[in-house]
Amino acid sequence: MIDSAIVRLGPRFQHVLLRRTSRRLIGGETLAKACDLGARLNAEGKHATLGLLGENVASEKEARSIAAEERRALEEIEAQRLDAALSVKLSALGLDLDEELCYELLLALVAAAGEKGSVVLIDMESADEIDATLRLYRRLRDQGHDNVSLALQARSSRTLGDIEALAPLSPRISICKGSYEVPLEDAASSEGQVRERFLRAISRLADGASAIGISTHDHDLITESLRLLAVAGRPRADYELQMLYGVAPRLESELAAAGEPLRIYIPYGADWYPYVLRRLAR
Repeated sequence: MIDSAIVRLGPRFQHVLLRRTSRRLIGGETLAKACDLGARLNAEGKHATLGLLGENVASEKEARSIAAEERRALEEIEAQRLDAALSVKLSALGLDLDEELCYELLLALVAAAGEKGSVVLIDMESADEIDATLRLYRRLRDQGHDNVSLALQARSSRTLGDIEALAPLSPRISICKGSYEVPLEDAASSEGQVRERFLRAISRLADGASAIGISTHDHDLITESLRLLAVAGRPRADYELQMLYGVAPRLESELAAAGEPLRIYIPYGADWYPYVLRRLAR
């Protein structure tokens, strides 16, 4: 619906609207600008995550190019001593082309991050990539890499089962509402059901996850999630609140002032259109 409305605006207004929105929601089109923003956030007492924009590559060459750029991001994080992690989308590393290619590139990134004392967050994308994403995550853990975190989407009915299956690994998991489409039979039927699934996921993670990410801009959902973790006896060192750059700056300031561990996702790069479109739709 949002996409169709933008199309009806005409090319000139499309460009103005989306470009203006992109300035507010992305950390720039270059790694240097994203790192500058990360340094500013660190100075405000916030952790950062850098995420190179780009999805669904069409060739191995493109996947390797993105992996090389993400390796460069890890090097800059280390060189500038940023308190930052790296976020990756597996479709950008060739998951839809060749699962083994994707694993090769992902493994190299996670190993490099581990050597630098950093963490890689695997984003969760479309529903048809969930099983492959979980397989690759398990392979990384089987190889002894525990510096890898996984995002799961509350709107999907399978997420609670996935948490249970991963529990023996004491995983690092972040829960978000989810912005990618899921099949109708698998999707939550209402916003209320998404919120219910989100809180049930937090409760289950409180029982066994080694690190818990609460990824939402919903103040009430954050408050209730923190209450559940407190009841479970989980200290602040075991969790962090995760938000997207530019979406809720006032809430960011409130949480930071309260001393809550806060991580801001900084998307950057020239391929910003799909990301901005999803943000507008949400």
